[in-house]
Amino acid sequence: MKSSARTSLLLLSMAAFSQTWAQPQVNIVEYANGIYGKTSELAANGDGRIYAATQLGYIYIINPGGVVDTVPFLDINNKVTPTSLSNTGEQGLLGLAFSPNYATDSCFYVCYTNKTGHGNSVLARYKRSANPNVADTASAEIIFALAQPYTNHNGGCLKFGSDGYLYLALGDGGDVGDPGNRAQNMNMYFGKILRIDVSQPGAYTIPSTNPFFGVMNIKNEIWASGFRNPWKFSFDRLTHDMWIGDVGQDIWEEIDFQPANSTGGENYGWRCYEGLVTYNTTVGCTGNYVSPVHVYSHAATGGCSVTGGFVYRGTAYPALYGYYFFADFCNGTIYTLDPNNGNAVTVAGTFLGRAFSTFGEDDNGELFIADLVNQKVYQVTDTTTSITEYGNELNYANVFFNQNEQSLQLNLNSKNNNQATVQLYDLKGVLIAAWKLSLKSGSNTIKLPIDLTSGIYLSNITCGNASRNIKIPVIK
Repeated sequence: MKSSARTSLLLLSMAAFSQTWAQPQVNIVEYANGIYGKTSELAANGDGRIYAATQLGYIYIINPGGVVDTVPFLDINNKVTPTSLSNTGEQGLLGLAFSPNYATDSCFYVCYTNKTGHGNSVLARYKRSANPNVADTASAEIIFALAQPYTNHNGGCLKFGSDGYLYLALGDGGDVGDPGNRAQNMNMYFGKILRIDVSQPGAYTIPSTNPFFGVMNIKNEIWASGFRNPWKFSFDRLTHDMWIGDVGQDIWEEIDFQPANSTGGENYGWRCYEGLVTYNTTVGCTGNYVSPVHVYSHAATGGCSVTGGFVYRGTAYPALYGYYFFADFCNGTIYTLDPNNGNAVTVAGTFLGRAFSTFGEDDNGELFIADLVNQKVYQVTDTTTSITEYGNELNYANVFFNQNEQSLQLNLNSKNNNQATVQLYDLKGVLIAAWKLSLKSGSNTIKLPIDLTSGIYLSNITCGNASRNIKIPVIK
């Protein structure tokens, strides 16, 4: 090891390292108001704006800087179940997703409960009009509809996967305890996440790679099963892993996980299990179940309903990078889960009086959250000062790979004995190594514990209350 940097190499797992590593702490900064109705979804489509869907059937455009267009992008208030701000419950316009090819095909998809029966779930396709600020309401195509037995547990979250298919989450149909055992019935859509191909005009098709494609007495659209109310799920934009917040019954809330290389078919256990605890195994509980990666109880946290979020992949707040964010609707708490540290969970911030209904990402991966209490959208920020604001010596830091010495060369314009922590990740967010350093001004050499293969890596440097991410290309 070179003497140009006095280093203590920590060849530790992320679990061991995190015991001394400061966990993310966040603040929420008001970003947008003037949205009429309770925001149920936030989505982006590549045009630099955020789209806020409300339960009342409106979609509003939030322009950069947080200015909200007064005229809704879409108004389907006359189609959705709620009729007033005080009469929403769990129904209304619940999901919004833009086509991966939105710039050329102009298509977007909504999921809502209509005015039929108890409020049937409807998946519909729309197109924007010639005016990019207004959708063409006449373009509506009903793609999928499901009669609901009750008015709660509708799910409704929509997301496109990296495979180009549309994923739709549906709750167990409602009431208490899934009385019809619908989530475990594979010949019903309730309590499932569906995977469909909507790339062609007209009706959807079922991908032949779905896990139950061609299987009799099983709905071939099913991708995963055993959910109570998977209110919000998301895909990590870097790794493509799926994260699911499934709302519990009376005691436990859970976060479920599906790796990007999954071929589908997982059963996450409801109503047989609530979280990790047996709930009702009297009928139809004979399968192999996938346990949640995290559970929390109502009694211990004051929570009542989990709101699934996203893995942060933005650049404005490096200390948040790679953590999965979720919240609880009742206790006003935002949590982080560390996928590289045994899925360890930390309270990142508690905001009393807030009812967090949904998270959203902008085009750059920055994180936003909506509050039903005051009908505002907030940006999630790091409480520590970001490097772009701090303006200290880390602004001038640079890291590159030295192939001859199999080392990282860290150049720093700073005073000597500047205590720092350096972490090296691959692009899947897996920690390769971590060091505690006493840096000196100029060149610092950090010997690598392994031979890196060609590719892009990410280094995180933290010094005092400033932090910076730097990409490192390795070419051999």
